[in-house]
Amino acid sequence: MTKRRRTLGFEFLKPARSGRIVLDGEGLVVSAGDKLLLDGASLVLERGEHVALVGPNGSGKTTLLETLLGQREPDEGRIKTGHGVVPAYFSQHEAELPEHGSILDVTAAATRLPRPQAQNLLGRFLFSGWETHEKQVSVLSGGERRRLALALVVASGANLLVLDEPTNHLDLESREALEAALEAFPGTVLLVSHDRAVLDAVPDRIVAVEDFTLRSYDGGWADLVRVRDAAPPPASAGESKPKSDRKPKPKPGARRPTELDRVEKRIAELEPRVAELEARLAESWTDMDLLASYTATREELDGLLAQWEVLFAEAQAGAAAES
Repeated sequence: MTKRRRTLGFEFLKPARSGRIVLDGEGLVVSAGDKLLLDGASLVLERGEHVALVGPNGSGKTTLLETLLGQREPDEGRIKTGHGVVPAYFSQHEAELPEHGSILDVTAAATRLPRPQAQNLLGRFLFSGWETHEKQVSVLSGGERRRLALALVVASGANLLVLDEPTNHLDLESREALEAALEAFPGTVLLVSHDRAVLDAVPDRIVAVEDFTLRSYDGGWADLVRVRDAAPPPASAGESKPKSDRKPKPKPGARRPTELDRVEKRIAELEPRVAELEARLAESWTDMDLLASYTATREELDGLLAQWEVLFAEAQAGAAAES
């Protein structure tokens, strides 16, 4: 599925046209110490694709990104980068920026944009006004540093952006600015994120780490959940017993809800509530009661998403053990 890209006034280097394949990893075996992360996994990125990589914590997403970029060697398999591909990597760790110089000077130097275009870029990432542009990078907060680093990566001239948890420590407005920039980006994007709004807005498809391999799902997060919910449960191993010895199977709707089911249900209830509060906040950021309600709801949702990661990993492990 190909989404229509919003331009929003961004100016980008056009992606390489010499071939459709941007990155091709085949038969990858990846481990961290004694822990096997991927076994025989393959991943192909094509020109202009926006792909999200998801999976439980500890499943090897960051390690895979580093392997695809040549920062570490796979245990087995091969990785090939297409001709004319220029990658840029944004780590989930603290962004590295020069300690001296103003925001505008650092941006113009890093992107080689003329100052008017650099000012336009900064405005798209919520750095607006002469006073802000002249602020020294050394006094920026953690969130501001991260936002500036993202602006520099997006406008670096790379045609393959590899982003690891780019929305960490960003507020709502900053996350929306990043979403708009990535949607407008005409090159290839590979990102790791737990942010469901990003996972629905940015990717054309999602690649999930499942059972030590990679599986691709067209669309965003909601599409992935719909496919998983519709999938039949894994078949149990072993020989079938005589019919008289079998216990009657419960009907599909009779299964008792698990903790994972309850968490997913609560997440489904909270996500539209958070979206509603965000829309109301966009109209009135001075309403402190509304802001407090949004903060509490967002914190509950973030906690449930973290709990979902753990429960989902446990469910996968249990299904693998039974099969």
